[in-house]
Amino acid sequence: MGNSNMDRRKFLGLAIAGSVAAPAVMRASRVEAAEVEKMAGKLLVVGYPGSSPESGSTKTLANHIAAGRAGGALFLRHNVKSGAQSKAMAKMFINANRQSLIAIDQEGGKVQRLGKKHGFTSIPTAQWIAENKSVAQAKKIYAQAGRELKSAGFNMNMAPTVDIHDPKNPVIGKWQRSFSTDVERIAAYAGAFVDGFASAGVACSLKHFPGHGSSRGDSHDGFVDITNTWNKSELVPFQKLGAKSPMIMGGHLFHPEFSNGKSPVTFSQKALISKLRKGLGYQGVILTDDLDMGAIRKSFQLKEAIILALAAGNDLLLLSNSLSYDGDLPANAVRWISGAVKDERISQAGLKASYNRVMRVRKSFSA
Repeated sequence: MGNSNMDRRKFLGLAIAGSVAAPAVMRASRVEAAEVEKMAGKLLVVGYPGSSPESGSTKTLANHIAAGRAGGALFLRHNVKSGAQSKAMAKMFINANRQSLIAIDQEGGKVQRLGKKHGFTSIPTAQWIAENKSVAQAKKIYAQAGRELKSAGFNMNMAPTVDIHDPKNPVIGKWQRSFSTDVERIAAYAGAFVDGFASAGVACSLKHFPGHGSSRGDSHDGFVDITNTWNKSELVPFQKLGAKSPMIMGGHLFHPEFSNGKSPVTFSQKALISKLRKGLGYQGVILTDDLDMGAIRKSFQLKEAIILALAAGNDLLLLSNSLSYDGDLPANAVRWISGAVKDERISQAGLKASYNRVMRVRKSFSA
């Protein structure tokens, strides 16, 4: 009888311990899920169709940013109707979170979203600057442009282009967006660009890894194969400027040396982890080009593109939300990412590393 009572006490003790432990495990699981969601939101820079602070989509995105479901706002041409309205929207997003990344294309030439008509100084094309100004003079021009951009509430410039110049190229060469045909010269002037804007508190992104300048297609429109035109010298600017550039943008480009199967660089660990991180030693943020561009959307659903991009080693995702506007996109994307972490399609350790890299940039260039 004595042994039976002891066994019963042991059983009851184990049962009680089990009943206490189970909720603890559940709590840990919920905490972990919430942590994944918190990290996921910071990795999204999201676009919207609005062009004023009063637009419903502007307010919706500001709410997502405030709630942590988006890490920043992406401004495209359709958002910029006036300088005053653009500044007001940028301020709205910054007020939602002081460390928001407020991103825009402010290269110069044809790719300058905030231009003279908006009250900003016109920035010459990269080609013109490299042909007419010294590196020191170029840095002064870009520092001034950076101060204007920062004063308007922007802290992220998706530039400079470090692709080589080729007049036959329909998206870089055609618009003189490259500094030169010489990769050393490209590196020198792009370095002045990065330093100039950084001096004003604006983070820049080199683009488009591993090199879009020699392509014969435009990734805005569809699949771009650089197999027969690309050469290794195109990596030089990325290698030389990696230590000073807070961000590098991968291109929606295909090359067998960089791509996994037929996937673009955007979805390739071979490109982003093996080549860019390990091969070139890059330690900063890797961001995607817009995942709504033709090169991606014609072959991939957005949910799949988001998961594949993070699994490949991207840290920051650009989602213009322009093909078919979805006011709930940030919340949906966070849910998709969380599900992919749970299913082990995205490594939680990898997500944490991306979050840490992005947070370093957010803190360094916050408003």
